[in-house]
Amino acid sequence: MTGEEIMKLLEIHSDGESYTSELISLYKEAFPPEEKKPWELMEQLYEEKKMEILAIVEDDIFLGLAVNMLHGEYALLDYFAIAKEKRESGYGSRAIRKLQERFAGKKYILEIELPLPDADNLPERIRRKSFYLRNGLKETHVYANVYQTDFELLTPDGVLSYVEYISFLQGILGKKWLEFLNPSELYDVKPV
Repeated sequence: MTGEEIMKLLEIHSDGESYTSELISLYKEAFPPEEKKPWELMEQLYEEKKMEILAIVEDDIFLGLAVNMLHGEYALLDYFAIAKEKRESGYGSRAIRKLQERFAGKKYILEIELPLPDADNLPERIRRKSFYLRNGLKETHVYANVYQTDFELLTPDGVLSYVEYISFLQGILGKKWLEFLNPSELYDVKPV
């Protein structure tokens, strides 16, 4: 049996409940404070069926997390992280492929920090983008500033419009939150 056959994506509110504390710890450790949604908001979005919170597990061992926002025929990978001690072992690649399979009939969107030449963490941004491109995602050439962060949007087929992206965000967060976030499309962007 290959790793891809035994790797599982378990919803922590049902079959993955035993991994909740590990998932929350990884969430707190892996993302900067300004990028994290309050856990209460994530629970509310789950209750509204607008979010799923998945533990990535293999042989009953917690490997990482994937949090997807859901609306209609769209899904967006909101958070993705592999546990520090499990990184560089191929788990991330297998998990991303498994997530793409999960959303094969939908438009699956990923936001990555734009790899711009003046970015403080440019090598990290380049590595992250290369990882996603190696694992089947494609550039859409859509760039947006949301959450005070410049993002490049990727999808498995490389097709997405800015209008689709904003409509998706509004469907999840509502008009009031979208206005608060004040997203804007970026033009004349030259990523590395």
